[in-house]
Amino acid sequence: MRDKSSFAVSTYALFDLSLRDAIFQLLQHDWKGIEIMCEENHADLLDWSWEQLKELKQLGAERGIAWSIHAPISGCNLAADAGPTRDQTLDTMKRCLEIASFLDCTHVVMHAGEVEDRLAETERARGVENVSQVLHVLTSELSAESRTILTVENVPPYPKVLGWNVEDLVHICRHVNSSRVGIVYDVGHAHLIRPRYAIDALQEVLPYLSALHLSDNFGKLDDHLAVGEGTIPFEPILSLLKDNGSAGHWVVETKQLGWAEVSVERLLRAGGK
Repeated sequence: MRDKSSFAVSTYALFDLSLRDAIFQLLQHDWKGIEIMCEENHADLLDWSWEQLKELKQLGAERGIAWSIHAPISGCNLAADAGPTRDQTLDTMKRCLEIASFLDCTHVVMHAGEVEDRLAETERARGVENVSQVLHVLTSELSAESRTILTVENVPPYPKVLGWNVEDLVHICRHVNSSRVGIVYDVGHAHLIRPRYAIDALQEVLPYLSALHLSDNFGKLDDHLAVGEGTIPFEPILSLLKDNGSAGHWVVETKQLGWAEVSVERLLRAGGK
C-alpha cells in the first residue's frame, strides 16, 4: 500500500532551525526520505566533521532513512568557463559527493549555474558544454559501489540562469551519456515559464527523470505552497507519470512542514506515487 514512506521531504521546510534540529524534527514526524538542502542554516553540512557525519549515518540506518543532498546554489556555477569559479565549484561538488557516497544518498541535486544571457543560444550552448565537462569529472569521482546519481534541476526563469528550459538539461544528459547523470524535475519551477509548460517539459525529461521536486504556485512566484493550493495542473502530471511508469524519488519541497504533510495526503488521494 502506498503511503508517506514513499515520499521524501526537503529540509527547506525547516530553514529556521539548525540542520541538526531540522533533521530530528523530520524524524519525529516519521519521514523516511530526507533531502538536505545546503543553503542558509543548512549549508554547514559540508563543514560537518566525520564524527558528526558518522552519527548522521548511524541515525539514518537505525530509522531506515533514504538521504539525498541538494548541493549549494550560492557561490557555485557549473556553467562557468575554466578558472577560479569553476575550480571552487568543483571543490564544493566533490565535497558533496564525498558526503553523499558516505551517507549512501540516492542522488545529489545541482543547479546548472549562470551564463551571460539566458536567452542567447550561443551562451546556452557554451554553458551546456561547461556543465557537461564538470559532470564528466564528477562522475569519475563516484565509486562503482556508490548508488548516488548526479542530477541537474530545472530552475525558475531568473536572469542569467541556465536550465530554466529543460531542453538544456536534456542536452547535458546526452553530452555526458552516463547512467550516473539524470534530471530532477521541479514542477513549480516549470510552471513559472508559461501555462502547460509543466506538462510539456515533463514529457521532454522523462527519459532522464531521476527525481521530482513537488510544490505549488500561481505561475508568478516560486511560492513553494502545498500541492493543491496553487494552479499547477497536478492531475495530468500524475497521469503522465503513471502512464510512463515513472516513479523515481518524489521530494516535497514546501516552505512549511505542515504543507509537506498536506501535499503527501493530497498526492496519495490523487493516485500519485
